[in-house]
Amino acid sequence: MESDAIQETNSDLYNSISKLLKNLKDKKHDGIEEKLNQVMIEMITETTSTLLKLRLEKATLGNSNTSVLLDEEKYILDSKAEMTERMETILSGILKGEPHNLDTQ
Repeated sequence: MESDAIQETNSDLYNSISKLLKNLKDKKHDGIEEKLNQVMIEMITETTSTLLKLRLEKATLGNSNTSVLLDEEKYILDSKAEMTERMETILSGILKGEPHNLDTQ
């Protein structure tokens, strides 16, 4: 959070988190142990969500080293680039007076 640079991390980070959450959710506890388990799940969920959003935000700043992005993050950003390209294509056609037929896509 303190830097605009994206930090390098374990390439298996999101898969590891996913496996951990699955294990926590599959285990059945009683009483206080169940409450602690739920709190751990919530903390991990919130932290992971914040981490992903922060890393993507840093990547879109343009001055970060995107080579350290994880595959999941690259996948998300690829769709954003495609959306920008489509918007520019449509807008360009509109501004040039050339209607775009979406049925031919």
